[in-house]
Amino acid sequence: MVAVSVLEIAVTTYGTLCWGSVPLYASLFLGGFAIVLNCMNYQCIAHSFIHHPFFAVPWLNRAFSVVSSLALQAPQTLYRVHHLDHHRYNNDRPDPETGLTGDGSSTYRYSRREGREENLLSYALIGPLRVDYKYLWARSRKHGDAVLTCVEATALCAYFVLLAIFNWRGLLWFFVPVWYLGQAFALAHNYAEHHGAQPDNRLCDSVSCYGRLYNLFWFNEGYHQEHHYRPQVHWTRLPELRGLMLPETRRRVVPFAHWVNFVGVGGCCTVETKVTQKRIV
Repeated sequence: MVAVSVLEIAVTTYGTLCWGSVPLYASLFLGGFAIVLNCMNYQCIAHSFIHHPFFAVPWLNRAFSVVSSLALQAPQTLYRVHHLDHHRYNNDRPDPETGLTGDGSSTYRYSRREGREENLLSYALIGPLRVDYKYLWARSRKHGDAVLTCVEATALCAYFVLLAIFNWRGLLWFFVPVWYLGQAFALAHNYAEHHGAQPDNRLCDSVSCYGRLYNLFWFNEGYHQEHHYRPQVHWTRLPELRGLMLPETRRRVVPFAHWVNFVGVGGCCTVETKVTQKRIV
């Protein structure tokens, strides 16, 4: 996982610095690769690091938090606040009184249709511009991460400045599009991990898929219902939780990979799951 983060930084940096001096098709390939790596970092690497810090030595975890920030192109500590809210509220629907959701990444948060999820395209394409950094910063300070957040933000600013000094055109025409599309892809992936599930049911609030290649390269992210049910379980052991889940006919399961869920392929939750949930819990 550390290697994937370093690889993304290397690909993004090289793609930015060589913009204009290599053929356009090479830049497009590097950009597409960096976008996929950025999504993987959000959904797998930084995600896993939040739940299970990689190192036994605290300063190494703080150092990697800065490295991860460069890979995410956003402070890791702020993403941690965002992600823990996601687990706390589980893609919740808007509160009837306030009209707000606790989960900042909820697929229902900005929907104009009551009780329905937002459209995938607007969720993914507008989402990168909706991040409430003021809220995330306040929560980060409350948890005692203000210093680390400032170090991450400083490292990011220094990184951006250096890229601009060496190739400002590359920063503008390669880095910025990769940043935006990487964030959009990660949001689209989150959408696919929850589309069609039931936010108010702990055993049916996420989508799983058990494609072998997908889970091999995506660090068992396909076991997403299992992860939401027991987020403290390490990603390598998530397959062991499959037997605790509802039958696949009673929850949202898609074939191959989460991306299949974009087209609405998969099973659905039923009212019966509430009874089963009480027995299992």
